[in-house]
Amino acid sequence: MRKNILIALFLFILTNGIFAAETNTISTNNENGINSHRHSIGMNFGPTIFYMLIAPSVVNLVLPSNDPNNLKLQGNFGLDITYTYRLTEKMEINADAGFYTMKTYYDNAKAKYNGNVYGIGFSAGMRFYFNNKNRASGFFLMPKIGTTLFITHGKEYQKAESSYTNRNTNIWDFYVSGEMGFRIDISRGLSINSGIRPFLDVSILEIGMSYKSILRFVPLPRLAIGILF
Repeated sequence: MRKNILIALFLFILTNGIFAAETNTISTNNENGINSHRHSIGMNFGPTIFYMLIAPSVVNLVLPSNDPNNLKLQGNFGLDITYTYRLTEKMEINADAGFYTMKTYYDNAKAKYNGNVYGIGFSAGMRFYFNNKNRASGFFLMPKIGTTLFITHGKEYQKAESSYTNRNTNIWDFYVSGEMGFRIDISRGLSINSGIRPFLDVSILEIGMSYKSILRFVPLPRLAIGILF
């Protein structure tokens, strides 16, 4: 009788242990699930770095001049608003909208020019996350399409004629590209898996094809901070 009771008790403990382990595994595998967050919104400072530092440096290097005061580009401002909507555990729709400004100028023997370039950009893409759990965080790849409207307002002074000429142009560029980066859920280290919480996005590289420049190559296109909710 005692032996049967011990066997029954052992089976009860074993069964409950297996059930608990399975429940814990399911909970772990779905710890973030689709209910962790649906939306995210943030500010992307990647364009700030690109339009204020990288783009002017590249243009001034690629287009050198015998006159050190000629063919210069100076970055003034750049910023994006970024938004994502979560479709599944590892897939999100991504949208970015930004505004950028730069200054162009030159001064040579024949003419003197000063102008401002204003850029309005928009892109939409799909993020695919690669991780071991049902999380919309970690490493991601994002194919996307986008467009940027560049508006230039400037005046050129012809020294020989002592006259000014308006140099206003609009350039509309379209592109298809791919972006690779990381989303860091900052609050996960504090065991916070739901509610409003902060994130950090860092993208390493964006590369693709552009209608105007043929090759689109942007280092550090995304350095964003924001909230998940």
